[in-house]
Amino acid sequence: MTDRDDWESRYRGRADEPGVRPPSDFLVAQLPGLQRGRALDVASGDGRHALYLARRGWRVDAVDFAHPGLTRLLAVARRDGLTVNALQADLEQFPLPRDRYDLVVNVRYLQRSLFGALKAAVRAGGLVLFETFIRNQQQLGHPRNPAFLLERGELAAQFGDFDVVFYEEGHFVTETGPAFLARLLARRRSGNP
Repeated sequence: MTDRDDWESRYRGRADEPGVRPPSDFLVAQLPGLQRGRALDVASGDGRHALYLARRGWRVDAVDFAHPGLTRLLAVARRDGLTVNALQADLEQFPLPRDRYDLVVNVRYLQRSLFGALKAAVRAGGLVLFETFIRNQQQLGHPRNPAFLLERGELAAQFGDFDVVFYEEGHFVTETGPAFLARLLARRRSGNP
């Protein structure tokens, strides 16, 4: 079974679940201080973050490679009268637009080769909100693969050329249960390419 098959199976299994899973506590905590604009939700799945942003007046593009997740996202958006642009694409192959977004959201997804593209997708003065698992997560379970786990300090180092507005890492009780995470909100400087 490929990664795509695995994710498509997960989202098909959620098709009959009522409602939308809650957004990341970190996104919820950070969003009130941000000026609305255009947002990109990377690896959006069934849209828990894209829908949360759209409900708060953001213009949202959601990208994921699992069609059932995007189908569910669009069904909820239609039902609730929200506009979300959904794009099915493999982020390992799809080039993100440059200088387009006021906010790029990457929650619980790690593709190290995407760091540069995420930073370039946000406009000067725009923000990247990034939250994902650190290596200690292996103590709790999924994910265990080191390819999907950050080293301590790795996320902050990757955004050393941005102005870090907020950073923390450690053990947190989240909307989905306990997790070891790194959390970052960082602003692109005017001179960054």
